[in-house]
Amino acid sequence: MDSFSMMVALVIYLISGGSFCLCLLKQKCQVLEKKYFAPFLDLKFKKCDEFEKLDFTVAVHCDMVDNISKTLKEIPVETDWLCLTLYQGVAVQAEAFSKLKSLKALSISGCVEFLPGAFTGLSQLSVLWIESETFRVDITFHEDTFRGLNSLQELKLSGIDFSSFSFAIFNHSLFNHLPQLDHLILKNNNVTHLSKLTTSLGRSRNLPNLRKLSVIDNLQNLTEEDCFKSPYPGTDGQIAQYVDFNISFLYLSDNQFIQIDNNSLCNFPHLEVFQSIKSFHDIEQIIKLGIKTSKIISLPLFENETIAICKCALQLKVAELWVIGACLEEIDTFTGSCETLRNLDLSYNFIKRISFMQFQSLSNLLSLNLSNNALENLNICKDEFTPRMQLVYLNVSNNRLTRLYKGQFACLGNLQILSLEKNNINIIEDLALDGLSHLGVLNLQYNTLFTISNVTFANLLSLTHLNLYGNMIYEHGAVFKDLEKLQELMMTYDVDDYYYWFNYLHLPLIHLMADTKYMILENEFYSGFSQLEVLEMEVLKIMSNCSSQYVFRSVKELYLENVVNYDCFLPETHPLLTFINLERFHYIGNPDVFSDTTLNSLKDVPLKFLYLQDTDRLLKYGQVNVYKMFQGLSQLKVLHLQNSGINNLDSKDMFMDLRQLEFLVIENQDIEQVNEAAFDSMPNLKYIYFVQTTFPCNCKFKGLLSWLESGTKVSIINFHNQSCQINQNTSNLVSFLHSNCHTDLDLIMFAVTFVFTLLFMFISFCYENIWWYILYLVYTVKCWLNHRHQEGEHYEYDVFVSYNAHNELWVTENLLPCLEQTGPPFFRVCIHNRDFEVGKDIVENIMDSIYSSRWTVCVISRTYLLSNWCSLEMRMATYRLFAESKDSLILVFLDGISREELQHYNRLTKLLDKKTYLDWPGDEKGQQLFWARLRKVIAKSGRKTSLKRY
Repeated sequence: MDSFSMMVALVIYLISGGSFCLCLLKQKCQVLEKKYFAPFLDLKFKKCDEFEKLDFTVAVHCDMVDNISKTLKEIPVETDWLCLTLYQGVAVQAEAFSKLKSLKALSISGCVEFLPGAFTGLSQLSVLWIESETFRVDITFHEDTFRGLNSLQELKLSGIDFSSFSFAIFNHSLFNHLPQLDHLILKNNNVTHLSKLTTSLGRSRNLPNLRKLSVIDNLQNLTEEDCFKSPYPGTDGQIAQYVDFNISFLYLSDNQFIQIDNNSLCNFPHLEVFQSIKSFHDIEQIIKLGIKTSKIISLPLFENETIAICKCALQLKVAELWVIGACLEEIDTFTGSCETLRNLDLSYNFIKRISFMQFQSLSNLLSLNLSNNALENLNICKDEFTPRMQLVYLNVSNNRLTRLYKGQFACLGNLQILSLEKNNINIIEDLALDGLSHLGVLNLQYNTLFTISNVTFANLLSLTHLNLYGNMIYEHGAVFKDLEKLQELMMTYDVDDYYYWFNYLHLPLIHLMADTKYMILENEFYSGFSQLEVLEMEVLKIMSNCSSQYVFRSVKELYLENVVNYDCFLPETHPLLTFINLERFHYIGNPDVFSDTTLNSLKDVPLKFLYLQDTDRLLKYGQVNVYKMFQGLSQLKVLHLQNSGINNLDSKDMFMDLRQLEFLVIENQDIEQVNEAAFDSMPNLKYIYFVQTTFPCNCKFKGLLSWLESGTKVSIINFHNQSCQINQNTSNLVSFLHSNCHTDLDLIMFAVTFVFTLLFMFISFCYENIWWYILYLVYTVKCWLNHRHQEGEHYEYDVFVSYNAHNELWVTENLLPCLEQTGPPFFRVCIHNRDFEVGKDIVENIMDSIYSSRWTVCVISRTYLLSNWCSLEMRMATYRLFAESKDSLILVFLDGISREELQHYNRLTKLLDKKTYLDWPGDEKGQQLFWARLRKVIAKSGRKTSLKRY
């Protein structure tokens, strides 16, 4: 069997019998559109980590990629966020991403070779992350790798040894194609000394717009050698000058410093932002590093229990200071001056007190975050004569405050946001909030308030957001009468005359969140809610008149939680019928008020989003027929089911009316069965997302996998990473299905294709190697039966000439006259046009002519090699030569055919290795010699001939 036939057979085998194993190569990419996903869940592709926090419109994650070109064909052209996880050794070819004209953020992880022009065509790309999953695995760059990235602003190189790319970056032209690069991030690159980087930056002029530098999880030391000095002397000709790299953002995070020397950061004298997680002993040490100014400084894990805030602000001209999680117990605002300080974040420390005088030193402060400390009192304003502060934002949440005192915020007339949630505040004295005339947001949720007086919120004329949620309020008054601009109200209360609360709410309230025991939804109680768009209720019992003129007709979002009873005064009328413009419905909690008709009552409203949580008991006890549950919701686009009790997605009847559904989320569910037919009734379905779901390792899901891999437009997000449970062990669901779930159809198809392949290979082998032996045997038997073989050798012809019709002129005008008319001796020649018996089988004529001739002369030309009949004649003559050991074959090459051209003709090549042959010469003298040698060979009957090629 020749190599071509073998290759054809192998390809057919792989396509047919081996196709079962190739299906995993499909559907490697997960596509996600923000308009469906972002409002409801966080983006989680599992392998893209921090990259997921970047903004996107159409996001794609491709895992286990071994062929970039093939994989990118699955990606929508409008993709603007792409995360690729590659197999090791993958090469990114030139213009590989050229079709993704809208791509703005790209992350690639794996062992990769980037060929020149790999990113050509990505004119909109602004963020590029290249990461190695295995620390310091080689990633190969070329000089023109980044060609075309004219808009790139952020480049992150993670897990790549700095020595493997620093020379190429800073001494060649790798970065010449990044004129807009603003932020360079180096993470885990074995840059133990900053001098490796400063030296490269100092010698390079390829990064003119670089303003931000992040060196993460690298450095061990900051030494004076890290300070790069210009190779050119100063004005006095002796002293070298320090180089200012013009970096405005320096981020040194997760570095385990062992040594910190003075002047080690001299190349970064004027910063906008300086962040470090390393513990510094004091502010003086930071100043000695060589930093002269920094508008924003972040110093978490500060080693001292106190910090001189104003000293730091004065010496470094700091506008924003973050000391987060630094174990501080107190602050010093008396040393130095905080005149330049505008924002101060001291969250997650152990600060117990801040005095009135300390606040006076912060008079120019605009934002102060003291959340998650141990403050018991907040002494900001001493009395009405306290100088006015500029503070706009104050966060004192999650502390130990128990009481708000009269006039406590009187000096904060500019305050716009006040967060006091998660304290132990149980009393708000009258006029405690006096003076906050510009306050727009007040957060008091999750305190211990139980009473609010009529003057508690007096004079808060600018308040738009009030959060009282998590406070069980029993006593109240006309508390909202002065809140003329209130738009968002969240509260928890336990009173019967609740309507008295809202009697004064003749205002443009847009968002109401109420947690109570009892609520009547009637027009006369909520006349001020005509503009309400979002209604959230955690209510034990709701009563409604279900009027078509219901005052909440403008509500677009409805949240119901833990509702035990929901009654309508009108018989046979469901309360949800009153929400005629509802677009989003969230239902959480008690299933007792939920029935088959609950959702069906929304069939005439423009419902687009439906969220159901903790309705599992409905199905468990047969309260709801799951096949009727979603009837009539023809406009629904997003369905989110969390602990819903729908364990079996086994029929298209379940979602029959959801023809507009595009996004299905199933969360916190034990999935027992999924039949792809369940999705057939949803022609617009794009995404299915299983979140924290449990699958059994069961072959029932084989059909779902086959459906996904058959080219359906539906994408199950992260399905290839979905785990399953078997005997308390966890396995990958897709791997389990491929390894253990060969269906009968698979087995039948495999058996059929395997038998077909074997049959094809057997026929090919027989045709190529055995057919001529069989044919010869048949002919031999036929000859014996016809008594054609006689004792001795008696030949009718001296020569049988095998030639192609294109060479007939040469045979008739040159060969025949030379052999038949020139002599003596005169030879008898057999040619097919003249001597074949009319009406006889062609193959029989050929074999009779060969066996009736002492010699067979094959006149070989390029057209001869392409002729099937000529090939047949040569095969029969060749078999006689080898099978009967008779030297009866003469090869004459009419064309000058090289050995390279003959390499595709295996039989002829083998023959040339064992037998000499004649070439037809071009000159007359050579032709005369050619005829003499040919006649001489033919005349020597039965004697082996040795010819030399001319």
